[in-house]
Amino acid sequence: MTNYLLSHGFGFTNDYWRNLVPLLDGEIHFFDELNLDKSKTYVGIGHSLGFLKLNNSGLKFEALVALQGFLNYCGSLDRMQKVRKIALQKVRNKIIENKNESLRQFRSFCGYADNVTTDIPLSTLLAELEMMEHSYKHCGVKTLVIGSSDDVIVPMSIINDNFSKLSNATILQLDYAKHALGYIKSQVVVEKIREFCVLNIIN
Repeated sequence: MTNYLLSHGFGFTNDYWRNLVPLLDGEIHFFDELNLDKSKTYVGIGHSLGFLKLNNSGLKFEALVALQGFLNYCGSLDRMQKVRKIALQKVRNKIIENKNESLRQFRSFCGYADNVTTDIPLSTLLAELEMMEHSYKHCGVKTLVIGSSDDVIVPMSIINDNFSKLSNATILQLDYAKHALGYIKSQVVVEKIREFCVLNIIN
């Protein structure tokens, strides 16, 4: 049986996975759950910043899936970095000014329509924004990277910038999912994950 390890992105909780989890055939675990079994080998599925957390975790993976994920949120080009770091600072200021309303607006902008009742500490949000200002090395595990054509938060330009030169990364583009692939297009996402695992995991 496959052990899936799910890691949500910035500004979300595990409610993000509500549409995807019922479609996965295996044992479901969440990255932020207490007493996570570090002896297991997982198929990791990370949304946005959640992928980076899996990549940096040191856990054992058979494969990784990045749903609109990144290794370097700001990208490698100077102009790209300047624009995206300014955007991060604007998000930081809004979060500090009015955390709950800013998160509501952010999720709506991502295409996420449900309410989130779990409170996310301000310190966690600020620490995650800090993570997004830096670049990280890919852990080496075979990785499926899925982006969306209309995602302006982690656009395909950033995904290609981060992953196109990695021999162990496969990039796919889906359409019209904004920044919430696992929520909006859960069925097709699970199909792509299954196809990737069949090709890349030796049972």
